Amino acid sequence: MKTIIKEAVLTVLHEQRELSLINNPKRDSSDYYLSRKEAAEFLKISETTLWNLDKTQKLPAIRLNGKVLYLKSDLLNFHRQVA
Repeated sequence: MKTIIKEAVLTVLHEQRELSLINNPKRDSSDYYLSRKEAAEFLKISETTLWNLDKTQKLPAIRLNGKVLYLKSDLLNFHRQVA
């Protein structure tokens, strides 16, 4: 049981570290991850439409700790394709 808990905690800590590195302001500031709500607002579409785009694999997303995240550059590329 101890081993299972330890592995789960290490996994969560690793994922949190990755997320903080992903959104590190020292990284190229024009490219970062947005939440589903932020991405929908950015594209000026509903969260339901964004969800459908993700499910039909028209707009890539990553899942981290139960959160769905979209890379800003992917949102911009998608917008250019449909505009």
